[in-house]
Amino acid sequence: MKSQYLCSNPGRIAAVRQAAQADPPRAFNGIEYLEVVHGQPRLLLHFVHDLAFAPAAPLTAANVEIRGGVRVRDPHAIGVAASGDVLTVELDSIGDFSRYQLRLVASAGSEAPPEGIDPALAQIAFGFKVDCPSDFDCRVEDDCAPLLQRAPDIDYLARDYQSFRRLVLDRLSVLMPNWKERSPADLMVTLSEALAFRADEIAYFQDAVATEAYLGTARQRVSVRRHARLLDYAVHEGCNARTWVAFEIDAASDGQMLTACDGATGLDGTLLLTRAHGSPTRLGSPDSAQALVAAGAQPFELLTPLQLYSAHNDLRFYTWSDEACCLPRGATHAFLRDDEANRLRLRVGDLLLLEARAGTTNGLAQDADAQQRHVVRLTHVDPEASPGRAPSPVPRRDRVTEQSLVEVQWQAEDALPFDLCLSKVIAGVLVQDMAGACANIVLADHGFSAPRFESLVPVPGGRVPRFRLAQPTLLPWTRQALVRDASGQPLLVDPAASATAALRRDLADTREAVLVTSDGDRRRWSARRDLLQSGAAAAEFVAEAEADGQVLLRFGDGVNGLRPGAAEALSARVRVGNGSAGNVGADAIAHVLCNFDGITRVRNPLPAAGGVDPVTLARARMDAPQAFRRQERAVTAPDYAEVAMRDARVQRAVATRRWTGSWHTMFITVDRRGAEGMDPAFEDSLTAFIDRYRLAGHDVEIDAPAYVALDIALHVCTRPGYFAADVQRRLLRVFAATPGGFFHPDRFSFGEPVYLSAVVAAAMAVQGVSHVEPLRFQRLGRQPHGEIDAGRIAMARLEIARLDNDPNAPEHGRIRFEVHAAEEMK
Repeated sequence: MKSQYLCSNPGRIAAVRQAAQADPPRAFNGIEYLEVVHGQPRLLLHFVHDLAFAPAAPLTAANVEIRGGVRVRDPHAIGVAASGDVLTVELDSIGDFSRYQLRLVASAGSEAPPEGIDPALAQIAFGFKVDCPSDFDCRVEDDCAPLLQRAPDIDYLARDYQSFRRLVLDRLSVLMPNWKERSPADLMVTLSEALAFRADEIAYFQDAVATEAYLGTARQRVSVRRHARLLDYAVHEGCNARTWVAFEIDAASDGQMLTACDGATGLDGTLLLTRAHGSPTRLGSPDSAQALVAAGAQPFELLTPLQLYSAHNDLRFYTWSDEACCLPRGATHAFLRDDEANRLRLRVGDLLLLEARAGTTNGLAQDADAQQRHVVRLTHVDPEASPGRAPSPVPRRDRVTEQSLVEVQWQAEDALPFDLCLSKVIAGVLVQDMAGACANIVLADHGFSAPRFESLVPVPGGRVPRFRLAQPTLLPWTRQALVRDASGQPLLVDPAASATAALRRDLADTREAVLVTSDGDRRRWSARRDLLQSGAAAAEFVAEAEADGQVLLRFGDGVNGLRPGAAEALSARVRVGNGSAGNVGADAIAHVLCNFDGITRVRNPLPAAGGVDPVTLARARMDAPQAFRRQERAVTAPDYAEVAMRDARVQRAVATRRWTGSWHTMFITVDRRGAEGMDPAFEDSLTAFIDRYRLAGHDVEIDAPAYVALDIALHVCTRPGYFAADVQRRLLRVFAATPGGFFHPDRFSFGEPVYLSAVVAAAMAVQGVSHVEPLRFQRLGRQPHGEIDAGRIAMARLEIARLDNDPNAPEHGRIRFEVHAAEEMK
């Protein structure tokens, strides 16, 4: 009998043994297991009891039947031998790899087992190849196959509340056909709607996870920022504007100090406000200042401290008794009048505002050109005030006029960008002091520091702790750009750099103006752009802004950045005001909040600049992949040249790879901007800049270009009515090596030829020139090689054309003009 069941714990053998021990005993026997003799057509049948106990009639070969096989079908038993509880069965052949079924039958063709053999133990399945090597367990699994149930009809496109509600109600109609209630007050409908609501939330989060996983589909600003960070692209959150602010005070306020914001947090600088009609210059209380901010006034705070002196209100230039003078464009040096009754107290590092104070056509103050205002940082003062701002005990005087004076100098980067008229004869009258200076000037940036701390509340969810302000601000948080000093330390303002550099910032290096402290131990937390370089004990955080302007503070996880305690209470003071809203016009600032009287005027002589709104997500998605393609290593010679040109001081560079005996050296020939040449300090700084990109095993050497001096002579005819000397003066000015001149050092670079047509066109553009003919157009000190016929002077790969026309250095090139008036030509 073949079993109809699959059982994990068979108990038939135990039942047969118990039957033999019954009173009276029931004599049944059966097959316990089968053993295949390897390599022989022989089977060993092991029975439950001795074969002498049961069956009564001895078993023969006719009682053994074997079925199965593929290549060897149904082997026949040709003999049996009983010994104890083992029956040895001899076969006519050995089977194949198939499974076989051995049965004990009463006779050939019968289905019933022999008398005394239990029907349940009368057959057994086996295989002849059990001894063949195999990686699998020989145990046969008889587990019942799982029942395949029909899945319910579910619309997997249901992703919102309405579709989920319809899906639940339709399913209930299938499960409960008699339920037909659809009233919103019904309990089943209410539960169905609650289930649909929760399913709608889950579907939203599932879609959000898939959406935020890619830069191209992310909608959250935080997600776009983190994706872009993987591409080494900084999604900036904007930057606040900066402007210069000038003060005028009376003598009673000499020596008063205006405080600056904290360098670490950017908070609590002296508050300045744009003009509000009806308000005094000096605001009396913080409440009045807050009321003006709420009414729309733009706030600014000082970045550096300023000590005020009435002598610095209005500084006049000293021209050494000369009249009709101007301070030329490019000037880095001037003399100022000093008053022995109210001495100047200038020091190196002070700022100085140079400005026009009268119109050049009529000499009226109201017609002064507001564009002619420029701020410089002093590098030399003679005589200089003491560190305590005490004036020099012995003033410097002009021995001819006995006028006290102060000599000042500033950096070339702060060179005057225009001609500043100091005095002029207008309508036969000498107008003096048409320009002046102011030393009560300081740098301020946009933003307003909150007067009190606000508690931070944790935001649920997330792998790391995140906090937000309990009362979010309506204005955007202030983000200040940082600059790097000579040692690489981040600062709000570098006091050693030029005034021009104070307005030059990098949007990728900004910091939130915020102070976060722990309420218990008053530990201060610092804002960072990211926590990738933060240690486990670094009390640092990242401020992440969303599209709606709300800011979350993300703290460390204990590995990158310190993790706040579970019960640790945090508070924050923030500064608000950011972006292009701070780009106010000139003379817009008119109020100051301070604790002393005497300030008579506050103004910003130049427009505020640098205020940038946060980059849009669309722009970030477009720019981030391109930033990844920026080469951040130098391998080939063009790579080294491209990296060198990233330095703002380099106009163009050419690199050459040479074997120097033991290793390769990259010789980088640099064309420096302006007229400055190569010096050891520049070479060292440029080498250090390139070193982070340099390939290991390469040395870097900085070389100067090969300058080619030119020799040019032109024959020029003037138009009628023009003097030859005037035309020649204009030609020399046009072809000078000064800024704007034809042969300024920045006009030509490596390998760029000098075209004769460009020279002739520049000469023809001069007022009074009617005809130009080249007489000489070649390299200085060389024989001509057909340059006039070719129309150009060719340059090699590392050569740069040069023509300074300096009589003190004739080896640097010369240009001559043979100018003839039209009457002479006739």
